[in-house]
Amino acid sequence: MRKTLLAAAAVFLAVASVRAAEEERRTLTVTGTAEISVAPDICYMSFSVQTRHKSAADAYRQNNELMNKVNAAIKAAGIAAKDMQTTNFTISPEYHYEKGSNKRIFDGYLVSHTLNVKVRELTKVPDVLDAAVNAGANQVLGITFTVENPKRYASEARVDAIKAARVKASQIASLTDVKLGKPISISESEPGRRILYPQAAMMRNGGGFDEGVTLEPGEIKLTHTVYITYEIE
Repeated sequence: MRKTLLAAAAVFLAVASVRAAEEERRTLTVTGTAEISVAPDICYMSFSVQTRHKSAADAYRQNNELMNKVNAAIKAAGIAAKDMQTTNFTISPEYHYEKGSNKRIFDGYLVSHTLNVKVRELTKVPDVLDAAVNAGANQVLGITFTVENPKRYASEARVDAIKAARVKASQIASLTDVKLGKPISISESEPGRRILYPQAAMMRNGGGFDEGVTLEPGEIKLTHTVYITYEIE
């Protein structure tokens, strides 16, 4: 019994010593952020075909005919089928309210079909835009230039972020009259990106584009952040 009590006491003292040491440890936590500029390597485009008719079946038929033409035109512009995807399709009734009586009047049906397209060769973006609109797409919902895999650039940004964190920690230590020790904890965030939207939305009223549209991809800003905790004395 006495040996058991002694062993328990020893364990308790050991745990207490570790906790005391942890409580006495002084630390400094800093963040370091780096931003790099890269050229976009992909463009995401979103087109919509909208048709209206008193009959839902006729509105659907007209929409289907137009979207088939849009699909064919985009493929003819050099886009593979695997890079084209329907993301939304709706059929909905439309009404308006009669002035004065506030009576709801049925107008017909609206069919909306949205197609997203990935353009991997940026020189094809104007051609794809012209092809889709001239074939019958009456809404361009968005054109986004970005990088497909920002993690490819993480190494370069990580080095700069760690350097920034180290400089910040050294400066704080110097100003507060403490000595910077070794890092005891390091973590990082996923690379973030600021995306350029050179053409957020357009709408076609009537005919297609007679001339090619010029779009500038610009640059993408990628950010990387690290969090480092240092021992200080």
